[in-house]
Amino acid sequence: MSFSAFPTRRLVLAWSRRHDPRFQTQAALAVIFAVTLGAFLHVVEDYLDSDPIVRWDVEFSRWLHVHSNGTLRSFFSVATLAGNVAFLALLTVGVAVFLLRRRARNEAALVLSGALGIEVLNAGLKLLFHRPRPELAYVHLDTYSFPSGHAAGSTAIYALILYVLASRRGVSGRARVFTAVGFVLLAALIAFSRLYLEVHYLSDVLAGCSLGAAWASGCLFLYEAKRDADVARLLPGRVLRALEWLTPPSST
Repeated sequence: MSFSAFPTRRLVLAWSRRHDPRFQTQAALAVIFAVTLGAFLHVVEDYLDSDPIVRWDVEFSRWLHVHSNGTLRSFFSVATLAGNVAFLALLTVGVAVFLLRRRARNEAALVLSGALGIEVLNAGLKLLFHRPRPELAYVHLDTYSFPSGHAAGSTAIYALILYVLASRRGVSGRARVFTAVGFVLLAALIAFSRLYLEVHYLSDVLAGCSLGAAWASGCLFLYEAKRDADVARLLPGRVLRALEWLTPPSST
């Protein structure tokens, strides 16, 4: 078989699976990954080239400062905690333990590795771009501003957790729709809280949300592609024994 025939064969194989729900899920995740990664890179390009979005960042930050309200600031100070690294870490561990107790090791590994990965990636990008925080911020932080860690972390981690939980058996289609809508609203609330508290510019939040969505969809694509594999085979014996301690005995 010639090298040029290889892509054609893959396309034919993909087309033959177009009615397979699992393939449709993978295709949708691939599209989401491409779109959100492209959106992230577009924001990065605009920031580096000092495009109009940089001017809008400052103007929008000043507008929010002038029109801010003490009651709303108090509300968003609480809402933003849902995207805090410590809270997300506790939530991730709690969900992982819940999944391990139900022998869902692959799903637990997905949530743990995905959460760790987005936090490490975002921290590295902050150091790379080293953008200062807005001058009018109500909360003064020592870390860099671009991209928003709250937006990236919450978007990625909540997406992974809710996807895994909504994919479990017995969850109705209506519940999955409500879960998706709830995820969008929660991610938007956390992202806007960072703007209202003026610890981030608009482009920081847009970059964070798109980065988190790209990371989550990429992780989920790999998870769906390798769903039949057993992550336990990659773990050392001591870790497996610890997992057995967490896993209740089978009812059979």
